[in-house]
Amino acid sequence: MALGNLGDLYRQRGRLADAQQALERAVEVNPRDPGLNYSLGMVFAQKEDTDRARAYLEKAVSLRPDYPEALNNLGVLYLRLRNLDEAAKDFEQCIRAAPAFDEPYLNLARVYYLSGRRQDAVQTLRQLLERQPDNVKARPLLERLTQQP
Repeated sequence: MALGNLGDLYRQRGRLADAQQALERAVEVNPRDPGLNYSLGMVFAQKEDTDRARAYLEKAVSLRPDYPEALNNLGVLYLRLRNLDEAAKDFEQCIRAAPAFDEPYLNLARVYYLSGRRQDAVQTLRQLLERQPDNVKARPLLERLTQQP
């Protein structure tokens, strides 16, 4: 949809008010489009309007439960809100939906570390490195975690 593309373009250029306007109109026309709900959720996330961001990201996931970007970014939102249980749930679901996507592994490892579950963080990074042995983000994180007392 043209309004959705326009909204995404505005968002990429940092024109968040214009992006919000275009995407709100696009969602009004097509409320069951997970991509439009995701994009509008990301506008609100960039504007630090967490309640509205969460609502649109959750709607995107409800419309498309295997939506990796929406699941990952919903988890990031929960991580920012320090709701570690919800964040972990979304990252785990994202990994199941898109096992080749590295971001949810890295984010889940962070949640585990913040929760005091260092061994789970290590295991999560090892799972990622089994899939992507050359992952430049995971290897140094794993080394730091395994070198800590």
